[in-house]
Amino acid sequence: MLDRNELPPRSKGLPLLLHTVLCLAGMVLLTSVALGLLARYFGLSLGDAGATMELASERMELRLILLINNLGTWGIPAILALWLTFRAKWTAAAGLVRPRRPKLIGNSILVFLFGIPLVALAAYLNLQLDLPEWMVQSEDEGNALLANVLRIESGKELLVALLTVAVVPAVAEELMFRGLLQGQLLRRVMSETAAIWAAAAIFSAIHLEFAGFFPRLLLGALLGYSYRWTGSLWLPLLLHFLFNGLQVINTYVAGEFVPDTEMDARLGTLLAAGAISLLIVLYLGYRNERQLRFAVPAQSDRR
Repeated sequence: MLDRNELPPRSKGLPLLLHTVLCLAGMVLLTSVALGLLARYFGLSLGDAGATMELASERMELRLILLINNLGTWGIPAILALWLTFRAKWTAAAGLVRPRRPKLIGNSILVFLFGIPLVALAAYLNLQLDLPEWMVQSEDEGNALLANVLRIESGKELLVALLTVAVVPAVAEELMFRGLLQGQLLRRVMSETAAIWAAAAIFSAIHLEFAGFFPRLLLGALLGYSYRWTGSLWLPLLLHFLFNGLQVINTYVAGEFVPDTEMDARLGTLLAAGAISLLIVLYLGYRNERQLRFAVPAQSDRR
C-alpha cells in the first residue's frame, strides 16, 4: 500500500496530459468570463488597469481580480488535473509531502539565497538587450499595473497585497509549474534536469515580462532544484512566498514602487557578486547532486 508520504505510480501520463489540457482550457475560459463580469461590476476597465489609481477601493478591486486570475489560471487547473488523475493521492503527486531528503533542505535554501546575486546580474544583462517595441510596451503595462497593486497606504492594503502578490502566486504557480509540469508531465518525456529548466522557461515566459525573462528563468530553476533535492513542493512554495513577500514589504517600507527595469547598480559590482554567487551555487549544487546520487533511493523513487 502507498504511504501518504510517497509519490503515486507514474504510469498515468496520457490521462494526466488530457486532464491538464482540458482543465487549463476550461478554467482559463471560465476565469476570463468571471473576471470580465467582475470588472464590469466594479466599473474597472482591465485595459486601463495601469492607469494611476488614487482610491484604495479601486486598488483593492484590482488586487481581487489578479488574485482570482492567478487561482483560476494556474492553481485550480493544476489541482483539478491532479485530482482527476490520481484522486485521493493528488497531494502526493503534486509533491505536497514531507521532505523525503530532509538533510538537503539546508543546502537547498543556501543555493537559493546565494543564487540571488546571480539573478540580479541576469536582470541587469537582460535589460541591456534591444527588445522589440511590443515587448517594451508589454513590460511598461505590467509595471504600471504592478505599481497600482503595490501602492499601499494602510495595513489592510498591505495584507491584501501580500495575499495577492506572495501567497496566492506561490501556491498556484508552484502547483502548476513545479508540482504538475516539472514533477509529473515533463519528467515523463525528458530527464529531470531538462524538466527543471523547461518548466522554469515556461514559468518565465507566461509572465510576459521580457525584460525580466532571464532572471525569472534562473529563479524558476532555483525553485525547481529545491524541489528535486528535497522531494517536496513545500520548500519551493515557501521560498517563492518569501521572495515575493519581501518585495512587497520592501516597497511598503520604501513608500514607492521601483520597477526592475530601473535598476541602479554598477556592472562591476554585479559581475563580482554574480561570479561569487555562481561559484557557491555550483559548489553547493554539486554537493546536493552527489548526495542525491549516492543516497539509497526511496521506494517511491524507483520506477
